[in-house]
Amino acid sequence: MQAQIAHETEIHRQHIRLRIPIGVEIDGTRFLTDDWSLGGFGVSNEITSRQPGERFAVRLFFPFEEFEIILRADCQMVYVDPDIPRFGCKFLGLSKGQLDLFRYLVDAYLSGEIVSAGDVLAIAARENGAELRARIPVQDPFAEEEGLGRRLKRMLGYTLLGLAALALAGLVAVGVREKFFVIKAENAVIWVPVAELRAPYGGKVEALPRRDIYTPGDGVVQIRNGQGRVAVLESPCECVLLDWLVPPGQYARTGEAVAVLAAADKPLLVRARLPIDRAARLEVGQRAEIYVPGRREPVLAQVERIDFKPGLAALRGEAGGAAASRYAQVVLRPDRPFDFEDLGTLVEVRFL
Repeated sequence: MQAQIAHETEIHRQHIRLRIPIGVEIDGTRFLTDDWSLGGFGVSNEITSRQPGERFAVRLFFPFEEFEIILRADCQMVYVDPDIPRFGCKFLGLSKGQLDLFRYLVDAYLSGEIVSAGDVLAIAARENGAELRARIPVQDPFAEEEGLGRRLKRMLGYTLLGLAALALAGLVAVGVREKFFVIKAENAVIWVPVAELRAPYGGKVEALPRRDIYTPGDGVVQIRNGQGRVAVLESPCECVLLDWLVPPGQYARTGEAVAVLAAADKPLLVRARLPIDRAARLEVGQRAEIYVPGRREPVLAQVERIDFKPGLAALRGEAGGAAASRYAQVVLRPDRPFDFEDLGTLVEVRFL
């Protein structure tokens, strides 16, 4: 008797990556995917018509021996790597019917069952919980030989499904570890100690000849008031001029910060902000990975300092100070020094 297979919706099902090629048409150009799942697809080819973050419609082609299935879906470009070249997209808002069809095709590929046009129409017309209609057995002189082949095919399908279940269990374990045991900091920046030059009295800001690097005592800017008094503001360290807070030619009030200098004789660090409960789980010397946008490999680092003291805004009771007091500052020193051009770059930190 021929085995009957029913499709049922699985709870908490993860997306299995499949290497079975399907076609995808984007802006009139047809590509061949090299891996896909219910979550999206990847293509080893270059694309110039779309950029990461864009949303658009695609047409998916599932080829079979005598026909092909065309499915329309909305997706979003996740990444475009022109060096490989390669790009990847994720599906957006798949309907229940589309998900049922996707799962049916995945199960058919994994179990080795032959997909026919009638099977596809049947899955599109029924609901997941529907019972299979009774089939009338047909006498076949070759039934015994075909039954052996089907049993072998079924065993192979069960084996593949078992391997897929093990892979899903591994993915679930990794997901649980990443969510509950790995500490991440998305609010992090490449940083170096800075110094502000402030006007001793009100006056006009005048820039002195600029240098690539100022040594301690070098004049950076001078303040000239209306009575002819001139105050020269000197560099307190081996620094570079990072930014003008009051542009030359403008008037600066007494005590106002005029320019910001960054220490050039100290290595760039990473300063991350974490909730106090997460920062309390860290230790000085703990290893971490720093992910810089646009770079594939993370930069290894270690925790140099953990500061649980609130800022002056919290101590003064200023607006926003209470929220800032619930966070701690974690400073990390990278194993490989950053270039000075990386100063101010937002990064992501993953503590090991």
